[in-house]
Amino acid sequence: MYQGIFIDDQKADKHFASLMSTPGKNGLTVKFQQPTELISLANNIVKNQPAFVALNYSNGYQAEPLAQLLRSYSSENVTHDFPIVLLSNEHDITAFLNNVTAHNLFDSRFTQQEVADNPENRKKILSLVKGYKRMIKNWTKKSERWATFFALNKEERVVVAYQAIRELDKLGAPHQVAQHILRYVIGRQGILLDKDNVLAQLGVAKAGKDVDTLFARLKKDKVIYSGVFNEGWTRWWQHRLQDWGEQLCDEPLGNLTAQERVACLNEKLGLNLSPAESRWQEHTDALFAFACDSCHQPTEQQYSVIAYEPEPLSYSFIQRKHICWKCVETGEFAESGLTIDDGERFIVEMIQNGEMRN
Repeated sequence: MYQGIFIDDQKADKHFASLMSTPGKNGLTVKFQQPTELISLANNIVKNQPAFVALNYSNGYQAEPLAQLLRSYSSENVTHDFPIVLLSNEHDITAFLNNVTAHNLFDSRFTQQEVADNPENRKKILSLVKGYKRMIKNWTKKSERWATFFALNKEERVVVAYQAIRELDKLGAPHQVAQHILRYVIGRQGILLDKDNVLAQLGVAKAGKDVDTLFARLKKDKVIYSGVFNEGWTRWWQHRLQDWGEQLCDEPLGNLTAQERVACLNEKLGLNLSPAESRWQEHTDALFAFACDSCHQPTEQQYSVIAYEPEPLSYSFIQRKHICWKCVETGEFAESGLTIDDGERFIVEMIQNGEMRN
């Protein structure tokens, strides 16, 4: 069983240690500890060689300098590297998000509410631990270490071998690789897809029948991602999905409407899936490209606008965030914390003025 540490100056938060723990032989036991003097605390953590560390970002002590000390240690002792996550209340998480310099110190962040209300977050925490162990085990691999982390076979490596992906092998410690993978590959659509975007590319309605059976088939046919952190974040390979769909339907999926894609899937797989309906066009003869980042429903490229990104996209393989015209019309995109890129102002005004319905 893996051992973890939760550092928090409030003893009342002790129960979060058990909420982050996972039972079982290959589980994680997280122990609570109140902070002491910074250097002594860092040395004590390092001495115990934990598989996981959680820090509360509060006023009582600063998680940032402690995380910096731990990262400095693991940069020189890569075989003892471990994930560091932030666990705090919503107010302190917001303060953290405004502190750009601290972002690279943590693998992930959770509010206390998220940990208390959603046991699925335990899977993410344990997945971080297992992912680090997997990277450390393969750290001395001499060539294409990145492909081992992603569990890619030799034939398909060329598809994913973007320069930025290949350069993961140049990074000096597992935590540096982990943060790139979590932020740019798992955390964004592009090389990998989440469930909403898989359904969008297949033209399948979320609420229809046989959706679970469809994903079971995709898993069986190895479209699913099985690389590091897969236990906590279920993702699907974009290139495998496209190859799978084209082989099944004898046509690239992008050339088919939702109605045609689903008709093919139902016929070839013996399923009873329902085609997704365009929120804007209100029919199923739509060429869906991705899921709207506001409503998460299948969306057409031509009936979407680009969302504003506070930071420039770092890599070409990352898919831009999009907002469907329906969410623009209703204004519901704002509830998702999204804003629209300034370059879309003209089309947004036409949608909101009702001109695009004429």
